[in-house]
Amino acid sequence: MTRGLQVLAAAMLAVAATMVPATAQAATSLVVLDWNVHGDGADMKAIAAVIRGSGANIVTVQEIHRRPDADQVAQLAAELGWDLTANAHFGVGDDVGPCDDPQPGKAGNAILSKFRIVERVTIPLSDFATCPVNRSMAGVKLDLGGGSAVTVFSTHLSPGLSATSVARREAQADKVRAYFGSRTGLILTGDFNAPPTDALSKQFVSAGWADTGAKYANMPTLGNARIDYVYTKGITTTSGSVLSTTASDHRPIVMRMTR
Repeated sequence: MTRGLQVLAAAMLAVAATMVPATAQAATSLVVLDWNVHGDGADMKAIAAVIRGSGANIVTVQEIHRRPDADQVAQLAAELGWDLTANAHFGVGDDVGPCDDPQPGKAGNAILSKFRIVERVTIPLSDFATCPVNRSMAGVKLDLGGGSAVTVFSTHLSPGLSATSVARREAQADKVRAYFGSRTGLILTGDFNAPPTDALSKQFVSAGWADTGAKYANMPTLGNARIDYVYTKGITTTSGSVLSTTASDHRPIVMRMTR
């Protein structure tokens, strides 16, 4: 081969190399478990056993407390073998109202994960001057590795069937949807205290949120009602289930996803 042909061949190989598509990053398997654990009386060892059995690597929890004599967030993280600082976020904001009996410590929503938390936020959803428990939303950004991340939020909206209760709950839901706007790549979980037939639930679907339970786990989560949800935007869900357990009055939801 002449010198000229050698140079030409080398140049063609270089061009061809730049045309080879980069290897696609492998999708990360996410197993999301959402659960209202029933407050300060919860048996965190029993709760953790159910979570471990599910294979969850992202856990969102409502009605969880951090008190001087019972730090449920620390207990759960320890039982799961996840670092309290790097892998857990406690969103304070669901404390008792001023008309209720004072209680030590704090209550709220928590997110725990085997993935490292790189951002944390807690969003207040109410500021009641009287008795109702205030409501909030906890959120994290999780580092999935390889430059990939996912954003996870969890909330617990006000309960009740009276007109006043419904109005409170809908106002909180409005704040949740407004906070996210048109963003995607999101997982939103929690106890919404509204069945799928409720206007509140329909508004989330109309806003582009996928109700994963409607397709993969359309079963009751409290008594005969489905009021706990795992909503997603821009995340692929592949399967799911509602687990049978007596560790709480609510049943946990498990959703398997890829990101």
